[in-house]
Amino acid sequence: MNGPITWPIKRYQQLLAVVLLFLIAGSIITSVQAEGLKPQRREQKLKGVNYISIYHLYNTPDTLLRQEFARFQKDGITTIAILVFWLYAESAPGVYNQPFISNIIRVCRIAASYGINVMIDFHTLIGDDMKWSTPEYVGVGMNLITNATIASAYVKMVKWAVGQLKVLPNIWAYSVVNEPWYWPLDEWRKTNWINLIVDLSNTVKAIDNRPVTVRFVAPFFERDFGWDSRLLSALDFVSVNAYVWPDAPYDIYWRTFDQYRNNLASLGAKAGQLGKKMMVTEYGVDTRNDTEQVDWYQRYMEAFRSTPNLMGCLNWGWDNGYDSSNPTFATIGDGWSIVNRVTGMPRPAYDVLTKTQLG
Repeated sequence: MNGPITWPIKRYQQLLAVVLLFLIAGSIITSVQAEGLKPQRREQKLKGVNYISIYHLYNTPDTLLRQEFARFQKDGITTIAILVFWLYAESAPGVYNQPFISNIIRVCRIAASYGINVMIDFHTLIGDDMKWSTPEYVGVGMNLITNATIASAYVKMVKWAVGQLKVLPNIWAYSVVNEPWYWPLDEWRKTNWINLIVDLSNTVKAIDNRPVTVRFVAPFFERDFGWDSRLLSALDFVSVNAYVWPDAPYDIYWRTFDQYRNNLASLGAKAGQLGKKMMVTEYGVDTRNDTEQVDWYQRYMEAFRSTPNLMGCLNWGWDNGYDSSNPTFATIGDGWSIVNRVTGMPRPAYDVLTKTQLG
């Protein structure tokens, strides 16, 4: 045979195509395998504090706010809750307190400059002995669901406040009621609460379309409201105030950490099944013993880490409310705080909060 053996051009093209297919397939497989080896990006959980100002007036000096918010930013505190007591927002029917709401706006703006978001908590206290949180004309907080005039006044107060606050860029949610409960457990009172919450949610959304929630007492939420669809439709996520309280009367709170962990996990799972996230908006312990407070916080964090569908947690609380003109005030309720009211320095439990990874 004379000359070199030659293949038709088509044969070369076919061979080249086969080689390219193998190369592409290998590249795809390698890419998929590498992607599978990458750690999955976890959702960032919110960690924060209920930021409690002296007498709940939020007239805290700018210098102290900047000092504390700079600390929060450095330590990964991403959110705070600011409590709006009805008493301070409205002193008499239709008489709203502009200086009070202006102070809250000021605090929120300074928080924003440190990258901190804010939950506005309309912090009602419903019990007969809690008149100090409501205007005098309201009487007991439970009148919210038994007196239509009082309910209407509350909605108007929230409407006014949200109208003032909507300019803030760092509000991430409104809690429109705190710890609703009722006794006796009848359908009339339950429906009145749900109707009020639906009205409040619609009112807020019409002004400022940011998430709306309600801070429920954790054991009461499922027992009293039973995942009612009317209620869930008004909430963007479920919030619970969840404490361990060994001597709790009437099953107000769970008595052991085993109960706490199991029940909180059950609530989180159920919320997820119904398409809602869950937030723990209060937890803590009343003790002036730093070692005891650290132990409790470690147990709380362990429970949060095993709670499905959890958005995050807000402790109760960071309380900077020391009144130098009334030193005895520092001894009232300071066991709950994770900051020493007099020195302004964090207690050791603060490190547990900031250094624990929730997920």
